[in-house]
Amino acid sequence: MEIEKKRPLHVEKENLRVIIFTYHFKIIGDIFIPRGGRLTDFLNKTLGGVDSDSFVPVTNAECFSLTDGQLKYIAEFISLNKNQIHLVFPYKNSK
Repeated sequence: MEIEKKRPLHVEKENLRVIIFTYHFKIIGDIFIPRGGRLTDFLNKTLGGVDSDSFVPVTNAECFSLTDGQLKYIAEFISLNKNQIHLVFPYKNSK
């Protein structure tokens, strides 16, 4: 019989596909937010009045140039500075 180990600091997260606009790029990728949480709460979270995370981890990122719309690079992981984010919203693949 295997005993389930408790992880008191573990937070269940869910994958959210998003589109992020920075000054130079449109980035389509995945972020992980707390299960049942909101994207805005995740981006605005602070700890003791200080921004606890200056960077947002993004996985499966596709980065497109805003000047010509061309795909510039694909990365399994990028760490995006929150100060560079101009707009972010959930990705909806609708045809």
